[in-house]
Amino acid sequence: MDSSGDNLCWDASDPDPEKWPVLVYNRGESIWRRYDCGMVEFLVRHLEGDSPTCPLGDVGLFGRRRAAFLTRTEYMRRLRSGVDPWTGEPDPYAGMFNYG
Repeated sequence: MDSSGDNLCWDASDPDPEKWPVLVYNRGESIWRRYDCGMVEFLVRHLEGDSPTCPLGDVGLFGRRRAAFLTRTEYMRRLRSGVDPWTGEPDPYAGMFNYG
């Protein structure tokens, strides 16, 4: 599941896991889509922006090229410090809200 509530699943109907395509339920569009690749390839394509449109409701990582795992604590610390949590670059909007 992504941060917008979309579900990323496999079609596990084939006995060989190497042949399981990715199924994505886009919650905003209320539609399932099938991607004939494995999950790792799907995620790499997503990070590379290797499709005409973002397949997920959350566009934050689409075309980002790199990803990092941030704990909620680190994510919030970066926001409070006034930087984009993902790039580390100054973000004039990052520190404007009180993030519980």
